[in-house]
Amino acid sequence: MSFHQVTVFHVPNAATARSLEASASTQFGCQGIEEYALSEPEVDALLGERSYSGGDLPFEVLDEVDQAMLAKDVHLKFFFADEELQAATDFANWVSTSHLCEVQVETFADQDWNAEWKKHYSPIQIGNSLVVLPEWTNPAEHPGKLIVRIHPGMGFGTGSHETTFLCLKNFMECQFGDGNLKALDYGSGSGILGIAALLRFTHWHSDFVDIDPEAHRNCRQNLELNGLDFNRARLLLVDDRQQLDPQYPLVFANILQNILHQERDYLIEKTKAGGYLILSGLLKSQVEETQQLYLATNKVALVNADIRNDWGCLLLRKKA
Repeated sequence: MSFHQVTVFHVPNAATARSLEASASTQFGCQGIEEYALSEPEVDALLGERSYSGGDLPFEVLDEVDQAMLAKDVHLKFFFADEELQAATDFANWVSTSHLCEVQVETFADQDWNAEWKKHYSPIQIGNSLVVLPEWTNPAEHPGKLIVRIHPGMGFGTGSHETTFLCLKNFMECQFGDGNLKALDYGSGSGILGIAALLRFTHWHSDFVDIDPEAHRNCRQNLELNGLDFNRARLLLVDDRQQLDPQYPLVFANILQNILHQERDYLIEKTKAGGYLILSGLLKSQVEETQQLYLATNKVALVNADIRNDWGCLLLRKKA
């Protein structure tokens, strides 16, 4: 199958990259996006003769690669279906005129598009115990690990993005008591965060809230992919959030900063005393402002402020 690739070179910052990605998907019908800074030869040169398997890269090696990437310009590849050449061309022209970036349009014929797309979703290890796997990979290759399987779709959140990674990393460091508890995944997207809670604690339930029905379709796929009982999950649109429980011992909110600020009191209210509130979707430069806004309520305490590349995450705990 043929497809069209629009490459945008030297994207100036993470905010611009996110804006381009959103516009490509919602306005121009882009079917896939790849972000990269290092080429394969550059990664090979960085790792030298060291050898690793699958997603089992140690944290220190990941950080080494991340630091090398931060020193390089970020480029983005946008993929369009065979019949969408005009859309690809229109998108390229829009980027060139609106953002003054260097843009290249290429057409690739007679390639397995799905196979090419799958190359960009590999296993992701988070800490020592959790691995996020695309649906076509073999869980048996990661014995003894908590496995979250994901069908990469329109719902945001595959584990590869820094904000999702940081949410999962901080979640795995939280300690909970016994009992049939519930998690709230607010702005759930693919559902990866609430699903991780269901898999880590087999007696838990999760409520998933999103504004987009397409995200819920992706979330249902991922619940089924992980063999989870649908009775342990509720999928609600924001307009139906009055059906949520009064409070939860764990609340995820991986959304934009302005929404985190608008919903501050609501998210704190939904967090049970002694429970955890994990906030992300924040650029590194936004972490301090959001941290101070939440701490100013005197209802939550800071457990951890985590930074990864250009993105940040806050782990807060509700005061008794």
